[in-house]
Amino acid sequence: MLEITVTQAPEANVIDVLRNAVAEATVRAYGAEREYAVALCEVFRIEGPWSSQWYMIEHNDKTEVAKPVHAEKKALFKVLNAAKHTNPSTVWARVRKYAQEHIEGKPEGEGASGEGEGESVGAKARRSLTLRFVEELTTLYKAGKNAESMSTKETDAHTYIASALKALGVELSTIQS
Repeated sequence: MLEITVTQAPEANVIDVLRNAVAEATVRAYGAEREYAVALCEVFRIEGPWSSQWYMIEHNDKTEVAKPVHAEKKALFKVLNAAKHTNPSTVWARVRKYAQEHIEGKPEGEGASGEGEGESVGAKARRSLTLRFVEELTTLYKAGKNAESMSTKETDAHTYIASALKALGVELSTIQS
């Protein structure tokens, strides 16, 4: 019979500290992204009447109205890339989502229980469909980009994945392999 003895490692305190640091960083990032989204709503409101929907501007929008939004996105990507963030597109997607929630309110069914986002311990976080598409397609795009060789079918699929990411507003040049 196998006997297992569990002992607490002396590094357990270090693990506790690091675990708490992760939780605190997550809360800080969440709050910073929300504050940034609200501030952008204010900045773009001053700039013109279209401001309440700045978060709806897509990557391929070439209008004058879209230019300040694209400039802000580029500035954010620049600082995130400098900080070695692995996927600035997900941050931008969350900021746009938080801005939309700020202007339009949370979609029905979210937060209806009175529970704030991030307050329920152990609950599975609910991602928007757009965020899920961006995250999962980005993973597939990276796999194809890093592949040593691909069949014709795989190359065709990779082309469609790239097109889908572009349709979602992702700049392919910002995806780091």
